[in-house]
Amino acid sequence: MAANRLSVRLASANLSPEQLCAFIDELAPLLSDAALRVAEEHANRLVVQPEWVLSEVLLSPDLVPHILAQLPTKAHAAKGTCRAWRRGWKETLARRERPRLVVIGGEDSEGEFPSSLERYDPSTNEWEEEAVAPMPTARRYVRTGVLLDGKLYVAGGQDEADGATSNLAERYDLATKSWESVVPMATPRENHAVAVHDGKVYAVGGFSDGVGRLSSVERYDPATNAWEAVAPMAADRAAVSVAALDGKLYAVGGFDGGGGRLSSVERYDPTANAWEAVAPLAAARANLATAVLDGKLYVVGGFNDVDGLLSSVERYDPALDAWEAVAPLAAARANPAAAVLDGKLYVVGGNNENEDFSSFERYDPATNAWEAAAPLTTARSFHGISVA
Repeated sequence: MAANRLSVRLASANLSPEQLCAFIDELAPLLSDAALRVAEEHANRLVVQPEWVLSEVLLSPDLVPHILAQLPTKAHAAKGTCRAWRRGWKETLARRERPRLVVIGGEDSEGEFPSSLERYDPSTNEWEEEAVAPMPTARRYVRTGVLLDGKLYVAGGQDEADGATSNLAERYDLATKSWESVVPMATPRENHAVAVHDGKVYAVGGFSDGVGRLSSVERYDPATNAWEAVAPMAADRAAVSVAALDGKLYAVGGFDGGGGRLSSVERYDPTANAWEAVAPLAAARANLATAVLDGKLYVVGGFNDVDGLLSSVERYDPALDAWEAVAPLAAARANPAAAVLDGKLYVVGGNNENEDFSSFERYDPATNAWEAAAPLTTARSFHGISVA
C-alpha cells in the first residue's frame, strides 16, 4: 500500500467513535506484523511526547488505528474517541495475537502455588504476568496440556489440604480467564505426565495412594467429556515425561516400581492401542522434560542416582531409532518445562535440592547452542508450559 501523508490530531478528529471502530474493522484484514512493529514504535513516542502528531510522519494508512489504539486515554483530550479506538482495536489485536509460550501453575521457592500465569513473546524477549483465578481445588504436581480450543487442561496432582493424590480434572479458558471442572480421571495420579494428541488428552503413569507407581494410561475426549483406559505401559513410571511425535506417544524415563531411575523409552500407537520399546536413553533420568522439534524428540534435564542433577540433553531420531547427545543446558535442573516455538526449543524453570529456578534457556538446532533468555517473573518447578 502506497504511503500517504496523514494529518491526524485526536483532539480535532471528526469521526465518531462508532465510525472509528468501523474503520478499524474494515482495515483489519490489511494489517501485517511489520505494520504493528512500526506502530508500536510510534505509539511509544506519542506516550513520551504527546505533542508529537502524526501529521509529521509518513505512514501507511493501516498504521493509524494501531497507533491510536495504544495511546493512554488519560493523556489525551479526546478521551471518548481515543477510548473507542483502544477498545475496538485491542479486541482486534487479541484475535490476531502471535503465538506465545504460556507457563502456568507449579510451585515456587516458598512451597506456594503461584496464582498467575506468564506469557513469553520471543519477538520482544519479555514475560507478561497475568493473574488467574485459583483452581477450584488447590493442588500441586498437576500436569497440563493445551488443545486446539485454546483451553489449558490440568489433571491430577496432590491435594493441598490433605496431601492425597487427586483424580480431578479442570480446564482454564484463556479467553474468558475462568476455570471449569470436567469429569475426573478414573485413577488418582500425581507425578504423572500429560500429552495432547489428535485432540485428546493422555494421562500417563504417575503415582497413586495405596497403589504406588503406575503403568496405566487413560485418555480424555473433550467432545464426550469422558476418560477411557487405553493399553498400559510395560513399565511402571512416575516422574515420567511424554511427548507426541509422528502420530505416536513417547514415554521417556521416570521411576519404576522399585524406585530406580529409568533409561527405557516406550512408544504408543493409538491405532494399534499398543506400546513398544524403542532405543533407550544414554543416561537414566526422572523428573525430566521433553519436546519435539523438527521431527525429533528432545529430552532435557532431570536427575538420576549416578550423576545427580542433569544438564545433559539427548535427541531421538525415529527414523534411525537412535539417540544422540546435543549441547547441554547451562544450568542443570530437575522438573523444568519445555516447549517449541518458532523453530527453537525453550526450557524454563525447574529446581535443585535447595531452590526453584526462574532461569530460561533457548536452544537453536542450527548452531547446536543454548542462550539465556529473559527469566520468569516467578520461579517455578512442577509447572506446565504450552504454546497458545
